[in-house]
Amino acid sequence: MTTRNFRVNNGLTVGSVTITASTNALAGIDEVVLSTTSAPTADAELANKKYVDDEISGISTTAISQNNTNATVSDSGSNGTLTVTCDGNTELVIDDTNATFSGNVRVTGNLTVDGTRTELNTATLSVEDNIIEVNRGISANSGMPTYSGLKVNRGETSSATEEDLWWVWDESFADDGTTTYGNAGGAFTAVRASSGADNTVLTPTSTETNLVDIRCNVVHATSTAALYSDLAERFEADAPMAEGAVVTLGGEAEITEVNSELSDTVFGVISRRPAFSMNNGAGNNDSHPYVAMTGRCPVRVSGTVEKGQRLVSSTVKGTARALAQGESINPFHVIGRALENKEDDGVGLVNCVVRTNN
Repeated sequence: MTTRNFRVNNGLTVGSVTITASTNALAGIDEVVLSTTSAPTADAELANKKYVDDEISGISTTAISQNNTNATVSDSGSNGTLTVTCDGNTELVIDDTNATFSGNVRVTGNLTVDGTRTELNTATLSVEDNIIEVNRGISANSGMPTYSGLKVNRGETSSATEEDLWWVWDESFADDGTTTYGNAGGAFTAVRASSGADNTVLTPTSTETNLVDIRCNVVHATSTAALYSDLAERFEADAPMAEGAVVTLGGEAEITEVNSELSDTVFGVISRRPAFSMNNGAGNNDSHPYVAMTGRCPVRVSGTVEKGQRLVSSTVKGTARALAQGESINPFHVIGRALENKEDDGVGLVNCVVRTNN
């Protein structure tokens, strides 16, 4: 047979198959059978159905992988999990309740947490901003809680020396409403309170707290206030001394209890709750008790006394008595003046205004 080219100018129809010469279109073919199942080698080649099915069946329905990096899902109906592995290391696991990141996480936009609790299990917290805001949801002063601030956790216990510590703004503190005291309707306050079984709420109430010490080098203030009323300093004592004992300079240390009638060397009175405590680091109340030399302070008094009477030393060691009418004294004898009556003949504490003349 001789091979010749066959040219169709307008088109060709064979049965239901039509070839349109002007558009190069082929129509009317319901099925093309390809005998090869190998992969096509050019864009114009067709792929066999079996080849396509084999390629599709090789795609995982639970994982996307590239070398040793993949994202894998698993779910049996109630325990769905998405696990992301990078370079062989599991970096993210997401289930119905948690998303756990094993590596570092960087958020380039804003991060908003709508939950009720945020916990940071980290050894170091570093904040670039210079202001930390609390009570963000407060829109009016009427919604302010009693305490707002920071808590130092010391473990769940009711021991006074181990209770949790709080540095807070106390909204319940009432100043006198003048600009001298800030007129802010509260005060910054350092307190301790238990978070154990005796305190079931996160923030304690004012009845569950006690004030604690604040230590610093120098306090710069417009004004200061104190609950107690005397100015006192620690001095070395030659023996432990009780509250209110009248002392003089001398003995085997710096101070000793006065032991003579109408002593003109009285130095001060032992104070247990001074308003202003000086030389605090010298020792404790046994070795270096506070000596009040001015201010309101309990004084150990023997015998009866009337409010307003002057006090002088008595024959009882470390004890004052009321100055009798007509007694001759000079200013160095006077310990102070009584602020209340004492009607028994024994020894007891009397609130006095102490002011010795040294």
